[in-house]
Amino acid sequence: MLMRSQFKNKTIKLVRNKSTGCLEWPLPEGKRFSNNLHNVESHWKDRIHYPSTSNENVQSKYILPMFPYPSGKLHMGHMRVYSISDVLNRYYRLNGFHVIHPIGWDAFGLPAENAAIERNVDPSEWTKSNIADMREQLLRLGFIFDWEREICTCNPDYYKWTQWIFLKLYENGLVNRVMSEVNWDPVDQTVLAAEQIDSEGRSWRSGAIAEKKKLKQWVIETPKYAKKLFDGLYDLRYDWKDVADIQMNWIGKCEVYRYKLPLLDENGNKLEEFLDLRVPNPVDLLNANFLILEPDHPFIPIERRNPSEPFAIESSSSWNFITERPLPLVVLPKNLFDQDVLCGQYYMKSRIGSLHNQWDKEILERLNLRVVEVPKKEMSLLDINELAMTRGYGGYLTSSHLADWVVSRQRAWGTPIPMVISKDGRNAVPIPEKQLPVLSELRGKEIVDERLSDGIGTVETDTLDTFFDSSWYYLRYLDSKNSQSLVERKLAEKHMPVDVYVGGVEHAAVHMFFARFVSHFLHETGVTSCAEPFHRLIPQGIVRAKTYVNPKTGGYVKPENVEDKKGNLFFDKETGDELVAIYEKMSKSKFNGVDPFEVVDADGIDLTRLLLLNSAAPRTVIDWGDDHNRIRGLKNFLDRVAWAINAYVENRRKFGAKFEPASEKVETNYKETYNFFVRAVSTFIEVLHTHNTAIARLIGMTNDLRKMDPLDAGRSKEIERCLHALVIMLQVFVPNTAAEFWSALCSVSAIQPELWNHDTELAHQNWPKIDANADIEFVISAYQISCSRLPVNRQTLESLSDAELMNLAKNHLHRPFFECFENASLTTSDFRVHRKSGFHVMIELILDKHITEKDINDVLHTLYKQRRGKKGDKRSQIPDEKSPENAG
Repeated sequence: MLMRSQFKNKTIKLVRNKSTGCLEWPLPEGKRFSNNLHNVESHWKDRIHYPSTSNENVQSKYILPMFPYPSGKLHMGHMRVYSISDVLNRYYRLNGFHVIHPIGWDAFGLPAENAAIERNVDPSEWTKSNIADMREQLLRLGFIFDWEREICTCNPDYYKWTQWIFLKLYENGLVNRVMSEVNWDPVDQTVLAAEQIDSEGRSWRSGAIAEKKKLKQWVIETPKYAKKLFDGLYDLRYDWKDVADIQMNWIGKCEVYRYKLPLLDENGNKLEEFLDLRVPNPVDLLNANFLILEPDHPFIPIERRNPSEPFAIESSSSWNFITERPLPLVVLPKNLFDQDVLCGQYYMKSRIGSLHNQWDKEILERLNLRVVEVPKKEMSLLDINELAMTRGYGGYLTSSHLADWVVSRQRAWGTPIPMVISKDGRNAVPIPEKQLPVLSELRGKEIVDERLSDGIGTVETDTLDTFFDSSWYYLRYLDSKNSQSLVERKLAEKHMPVDVYVGGVEHAAVHMFFARFVSHFLHETGVTSCAEPFHRLIPQGIVRAKTYVNPKTGGYVKPENVEDKKGNLFFDKETGDELVAIYEKMSKSKFNGVDPFEVVDADGIDLTRLLLLNSAAPRTVIDWGDDHNRIRGLKNFLDRVAWAINAYVENRRKFGAKFEPASEKVETNYKETYNFFVRAVSTFIEVLHTHNTAIARLIGMTNDLRKMDPLDAGRSKEIERCLHALVIMLQVFVPNTAAEFWSALCSVSAIQPELWNHDTELAHQNWPKIDANADIEFVISAYQISCSRLPVNRQTLESLSDAELMNLAKNHLHRPFFECFENASLTTSDFRVHRKSGFHVMIELILDKHITEKDINDVLHTLYKQRRGKKGDKRSQIPDEKSPENAG
């Protein structure tokens, strides 16, 4: 670092001593390194200087953890997701990438509004205070974020562009204001999405029974994009696996056509509602005489739902834009509806009724209902859909159940909707783009607008759903200070899609769908160059804690009121009742929350990170508590690393420059150790995203080093290489601990000083690479299941073409698998080759559509039975790990 001297008019160079650690190495005999973790952490947490990764001339990696709601306090789930993303951030930095690892705040929403009301403060002040607290907490935990990219959805410079996206959707005919039935929370006085209501019909936040209510709502016509979004998942299945399946189920197969039929009142006047009709064959509209509604259809008055007898709704009908005739609305009781389901398929709780159908005729006769005969008309499917699209009645292929996205929310703390409503409430016009952002204080204000018939209107009082705020935030991180556009296109071209998106698996359906929808829309309008926003995902399981429940009352009991008796018997100290102990999602109401900082104060940041990352694969639920054995095991691991480093430091000092080299056998053995474990750890971090298994490999590497003769530590080039590689890799998990280990390595002269820059901090080193003549993995994969894998010489494998690789696999190296595959009468339609230099070459089999994941598992079971009893070199292969998160 350069500094201007205060005493002389010249620049002097101050060299930071990279070798000054917390402890004196070698450690005295009997001193356990793990007993000094807090001291080590205190010493290094402010001394590690991370290199800048803002070099735009190198390839970028965009690692995106889901941004948090600023509740004011981090929980263990936050710590887990940011520990996972931080590992990837550090890993890619060490591999020379320009890493984007941003953080921000999903700041709007009802919780802040309610909390502010309770405390009689402004929600913006409440939110700002919480953000400041959580920012400090994140900094204390040592996560490396790009703080200069920080965003906050409640800042006008952010929601200006949220409003801009809304206006663009409106300009493209995707936004409508309609009267629709909504789920209403009577306590929070706001609309609830279907996902915000539990199985008992209660609001996810207030606990109140949700009510049905009709309101004018702003909706976005997401079903128009359903097929595009559904089909796009086929290309994402390799990387998304089960999340793609969740999304596919959420969207649904696109095998029906949508028509928005206007509702008519009893006098034939069009109302502000439409009936969402979905039919597999649009030509059926030519013969439609009436519509049959399910007993609980939202168009049925609440008091008349689930009737005991069939009836026709007298007050309204629907309009058939093809025949230009009204369609009476018929409601069936449940017993007739159950029979009717066998005769006709219902979509969105309705179907077409026709005089051409005998069952339908019987329904009409029972009601004594006469319908208008439909004049014979010939139209093709294309003609029908063209007419529908021209008149704004739909006419596109879509899902059978995906509804419009209701984005209106009846609350103040949210993004203002940039629309002006006429006095009579019938018309609305957009606020001009140049007047954005529309600030919160303008909501409900009267303004002059000549576009409205009476020349005056009111700024919309509703605000946008917070899912709208988070549907595009990944783009804003790339250009967070830009006041002229949402994102500069060249930045989006360079850095999108997000390379790895890390967050809770509970967001796989709703948030991910809306983010994909907005991304596809922005791509179509030329804002971005790619349609799909996320390349790979790491859906993270929740962290649960032990909860004590009284089975008599169903109530939760505080841990301090629990008497713990041996044999896993628990009793309520106050009542004496026996309790049941179960693991549940952490919650204040369940008295099972775990404060991350209590854990950190007890065990330190590094050990807490290591415990979270080692406890389970990212997608797996973690049951937190009773971790003493796991902590002891991880401390023993760090002590074994310290032992190996101690042996190196002690014997390098003893030997100096004059020593007899280690034997060829030792060098060969530890060269193999180096290549195997560097490849394995790298693969599990970068390719498979199973950080727990990467840690297991680091433990395996340490165990190999533990077997060495301590004297060899001071004279073996390969042991020296293993130790340096081990510490460099270890830093992504325990940065402070690894910095201390590095300072120890740097305290002595290296056998091969040209390989190691001991004058540079650990964070500035390069990730170790395997040798050019080492083995890499040759993998066969299907449905992200590792079907067969073998170590093969890197130079041989990486030089082959795709066709040559497939030939080598089928006829030689992976022949047993392919024989079982063909014996099961399974076939492939194609294959793809995925190459990762120095890691693996993978052949992904593209299977015929009728082949299922079960078929592949059956083949593997057969192969396993054939191989059972045979022994191989356990260390030469990474074991097949067939869970989705471990698949290659």
